[in-house]
Amino acid sequence: MRRIDPSRAILVFWAQLTFHEAAVLADDSTKHLAPPVTKALADFTTIFQLDLDSRREVLKTQAKSGMIDVSLDERIRKLHSATLFLVGQVRKRPEFTSLFSETIDKVVRFALKRQVEVAEGLAQTLSLKLYSDEFRNAHQGPLQALIGGARTVLGEVRSAEIARTDARLDIRAWKDDVNAILLANYGELVTLAAKAGHSRDWADAFFMSHKRADNDDEIEEQPPEGTSTP
Repeated sequence: MRRIDPSRAILVFWAQLTFHEAAVLADDSTKHLAPPVTKALADFTTIFQLDLDSRREVLKTQAKSGMIDVSLDERIRKLHSATLFLVGQVRKRPEFTSLFSETIDKVVRFALKRQVEVAEGLAQTLSLKLYSDEFRNAHQGPLQALIGGARTVLGEVRSAEIARTDARLDIRAWKDDVNAILLANYGELVTLAAKAGHSRDWADAFFMSHKRADNDDEIEEQPPEGTSTP
């Protein structure tokens, strides 16, 4: 079988196409098999760029998400310290318990989406008359600014994930097309081999062997952490 496992990197498909195109063009009796291969190779440029661009956007939004998450955590910790100072370390006072009913480690140990919700609750609590304008102004504004930034980043993360999913569908469709071309050409090559008195090895020679492909580390790629190869 000349089908390539769709879980393989797209560069594996490109390598097989490149090899196969050169092979069929090298024999006058098989040159007619080249056009669909050449077309698939031409489409590879677009598909490969789509893969890179969609991966890049996911990585960029992951980085931005991580940075805003750290900033939000730090701001909440600063509020926690300031509130402790406000109540003179008396944690049972309502000024403290209204904001922090649990230890600080339980308040900041959330993924960004949940952390934003926690931060929004803290910002709303700061509006209570329990707190002076001075205390409120020192903490509510900076917290709300980070919340707004985090909401923006979460939207970007979602958009990047959707775009990556769409890209993977397009990549898979291209891989399926490549497999269809390779299988069709192999079938015709076997037929040609039988008619011309060649062995099946002659038909096999038009394709990069699995052994050769597996030994070529340069055509493999590893997906970013948290994703799977399309």
